[in-house]
Amino acid sequence: MKSLYELCQVRQDVFLDNQQDDALDLANLVDGSIDAKKFFSENYITEGMNTLVDMAFQRFSGTGARGLIRLKQSMGGGKTHNMIALALLAKYPALREAVPANIIHDFKDEVRVVSYTGRNSDIKYGIWGEIAEQLGKKEAFKDYYAPLAAPGQNAWIELLKGAPLLIVLDELPPYLSYLKTQPSGTGTVADITVTALANLFNAVNKGGELAKVCIVVSDLNATYESGSDLLQNTFKDLDNEISRTSMDIEPVRATSDDLYKILKKKLFSALPEKAEIEAVAAEYKDAVSKARQMNYTGYDVNSVYTGICEVYPFHPCIKDLFARFKENNNFQQTRGFIRLTRLMVRSLFGNEGKKAKEKYLINAFDFDLHDNLTVSMVSAIKPKLQLAMSRDIVSEGRAAAEVIDARTGSHDMQEIAKMILMASLGDVTGVILGLTANEIIGYMVAPGRDMSNFRNLIEEFNNAAWYLYADERGHLYFRDIQNVNAKLNSIVTSYNNAQAKQEIKKVLQDKFSPRVKDCYQKVNVFPAIDEIQLNKNQVTLVLFEPVDNGKFPKELIDFYNNAVYKNRIMFLSGQKNTMESLLEVSKEYKAIMSIIQELQAEHISEKDTQYMAAESLRDRILMRMRSAMTETFVTLYYPAKDTLRSKEITMDFRSNNFDPEAQIRNLLMEAGKFTTQEKLFEDTFRKKIEKRLFTANKMSWHDLVERAATNMSWNWYIPSGLEDAKDRYVVNGIWAEEGGMLDKEPPAPKTGVSVRAKYLEDGTVLLNIVPENGDIVYWEVEQQATTASARVKDCSAFQTDEMLLYFLCVDSTEVHETGDLCRWENNVKVQYSYYDQGGRKYCCLKATNPKVRIYYTTDGSNPDKETAAVYQEPFVVTKEMSMLQAVTYYEKEDIWGEVLSQMLPRLDGGHGTGCGGDVEIQPDKPLCLQKNFSYNSNKDVYEFLVDMKKWHLQADVERILLSDANDDSIFVEISASGVRLDGNAIEKQLENIRQNVLGLEKTKHTVELSGLWFVSGRDFSKWVGERREEIKKYGEAIRQ
Repeated sequence: MKSLYELCQVRQDVFLDNQQDDALDLANLVDGSIDAKKFFSENYITEGMNTLVDMAFQRFSGTGARGLIRLKQSMGGGKTHNMIALALLAKYPALREAVPANIIHDFKDEVRVVSYTGRNSDIKYGIWGEIAEQLGKKEAFKDYYAPLAAPGQNAWIELLKGAPLLIVLDELPPYLSYLKTQPSGTGTVADITVTALANLFNAVNKGGELAKVCIVVSDLNATYESGSDLLQNTFKDLDNEISRTSMDIEPVRATSDDLYKILKKKLFSALPEKAEIEAVAAEYKDAVSKARQMNYTGYDVNSVYTGICEVYPFHPCIKDLFARFKENNNFQQTRGFIRLTRLMVRSLFGNEGKKAKEKYLINAFDFDLHDNLTVSMVSAIKPKLQLAMSRDIVSEGRAAAEVIDARTGSHDMQEIAKMILMASLGDVTGVILGLTANEIIGYMVAPGRDMSNFRNLIEEFNNAAWYLYADERGHLYFRDIQNVNAKLNSIVTSYNNAQAKQEIKKVLQDKFSPRVKDCYQKVNVFPAIDEIQLNKNQVTLVLFEPVDNGKFPKELIDFYNNAVYKNRIMFLSGQKNTMESLLEVSKEYKAIMSIIQELQAEHISEKDTQYMAAESLRDRILMRMRSAMTETFVTLYYPAKDTLRSKEITMDFRSNNFDPEAQIRNLLMEAGKFTTQEKLFEDTFRKKIEKRLFTANKMSWHDLVERAATNMSWNWYIPSGLEDAKDRYVVNGIWAEEGGMLDKEPPAPKTGVSVRAKYLEDGTVLLNIVPENGDIVYWEVEQQATTASARVKDCSAFQTDEMLLYFLCVDSTEVHETGDLCRWENNVKVQYSYYDQGGRKYCCLKATNPKVRIYYTTDGSNPDKETAAVYQEPFVVTKEMSMLQAVTYYEKEDIWGEVLSQMLPRLDGGHGTGCGGDVEIQPDKPLCLQKNFSYNSNKDVYEFLVDMKKWHLQADVERILLSDANDDSIFVEISASGVRLDGNAIEKQLENIRQNVLGLEKTKHTVELSGLWFVSGRDFSKWVGERREEIKKYGEAIRQ
């Protein structure tokens, strides 16, 4: 692929410092200083220029309808250039060969040309006098000179009629602004001039004798602030007049490639053929495709190919980036771009094309900030970025980008920075600022260019630049305000090493503080000797400053040699040279934390770009700090046998997880110094304790702990590991503990029995008998068991109702001596209930085992044999009684049960005639129980019917069901819906269904009721008493 130098031929005047063709105005037209041939050789006919020439020459030939043309474009947008081009074509017929013949309309005559630029304000007789003078008819308007007066339409017609005429008026706003300061009569000269121009435009637009006169005027509302003010206040009517009758033309369309075609024609005398350009585009397309495959960028491969074909020799990104600042205040669009690209081309093709020989396209970053003209040009586009340029991009080798390039031996970083600068030049509301890393890389991809390090370069630059910012979408751009990096640097320089050391102490204390606390429990960072306090129950990690020779400091060696608990300390240190780096990065960390605290104090949102930048910088500093830590603290010293052993440690913080405690633990495990919790349960651990810590079969626990803390060969483990092991061995009988002494070889324990009881509803007890150190259990009732007694057959389910049992456990292997008997006593409880009968409330007591006697009191006193009553039958509860205290007693073995304590019901009023508590029962009135009753067995139904007959009850029957006693599928069900029947009627119904309907001898009966009717309240009370129930049980169901 051929380079720019090989394919493009640059115009020589590009290299001339006095080249001003891109800054011509109408004054050059008047004084004849324009080289017309050169002008058209560098001229590109845009669509706007084509339309302008076409419309003007139609007018000259007498066929054009409109005589007033307005060129609308921002300042520097090609208006003046188009006026000059038209004027030269009108004045010099020979030049018309430079444009398409169809827009000349076969017009061969010379056209009179009058031109005026508002920059020439020193005209004595106004614009009308200047026009008259250029036409050689100065005296025709003499009546309008003193005093100045506006010519009328007829006067204009008389002055202008005759041969075809072109009048070009440029940059009127600054002139009119000047005239506004010149008084005349009751107004200003500006008012007179506005009237004169309005009359001129109206006269031309009437046609007639002026049908071959064409006026071209530049937009009055161009980007002149004072002119715009005047437009609103002084000559609004003039602008309205122009707008009403003019033909508007845009010289250089913003949506087209006109600008780049102009640039190519202006700067290059020869460009390659289409095939050569397509070859370059194909190479770039391939390079971008490879970059996409490597996830460097998301730049579209087809757009780069099409873009290069359209705007070669420029890179397509220039269209995007130039467009961002074209609307900047006072930026002369087309003219400004010509000047900027001229400087870029000069930089590339100067010095015998040294740079152009190495490049294939002109990119947005191809401007030289070492060149004063270029610096001035770029600074003028957005002056506030001058500090960013000098501090971050180029400054005699001191700028951030230059420093990075010096380290890498390339110009990549400066080119990246200039690309970002170009994307930061926009200075109007709503403009996009900056580029993402993906966009930067995509725009900078070139055939053969290594992009692999670009992201790292961008990240490094982001950390070093003082004026670089990133928005929430990741666009990097320059501002005129110092960023967090700059503020950080300012704060860092104010810190000394003593402050840095204090900061790193805090950080190290935090990072190395144990969380799990298994291999060490305490950390001291850079302590004085007297600050190290050792504890027999804790391992202390001491971080000390590395010394020059990297060896262990003598004062620490002396401390260790004199320490009692030599097995309760380890040391971490390393290299002196990297300690300096750690101190420097600790200053940065202290500074960034103060910046973040300041932002928080100012209530800056966490979503603010500056806040996010500060957090990002903090994270990067932390990464560097961790890296410095790993490089500084590389040697761990720990006790082993009779000395401190050193081992190199590599701190790892992959996945942003810096866990020095875990890494120290892993090293100690590899060295065999730390024992994991799982291994503490292995029998090997017990054997080590007995071999290394025990100095005799029996030792005090205190001495054992002391030995573990002083014996340098003893392993480390979780702090509770030794005590947990001791408890485990004692419980399991491996060791014995008595009076603070541990016996590692105790005699075998004696046998024993433990009993757990479960009390059943039938009054019996289910025993779970657990033999200890034996395998046979003998039992006996109310006397001591021997080996001649009965053996327990099922120790897990021994059921009994006895009050006293003895158990004896024997070890058939004779390893364990037979121990003491186990005595078990049955704890019989007292149950109680109340019922109402004969207007009184009775209390009924019952023991869960009939073998015992019940003693009770009703005044709350202790139920002993001397003062308590022996329970014989239910007793009446009276008002004088307060608390029931009852207990069981087995006299034969003098076994007392558990005391029952229960408050007795209060009977002091409110219980009514029938002793129903809050329910009043009228003894002589009938009573109904509106309550559901269900009898689901033959026995229940039979007892219910007997009860009904005895008490002459009637029942509201809801349902009667009879079924075969052997087959439930054979049944008869009657829904009675509450029919009232007595006992005899219900019995007859049952019998009738059994015999006559089912024809069965054996059936199952079910009867369901919704109410019972008693003859009187008195009968109901007796019925309740006989059932030994309380009336209050039926309280809500009672109706009288």
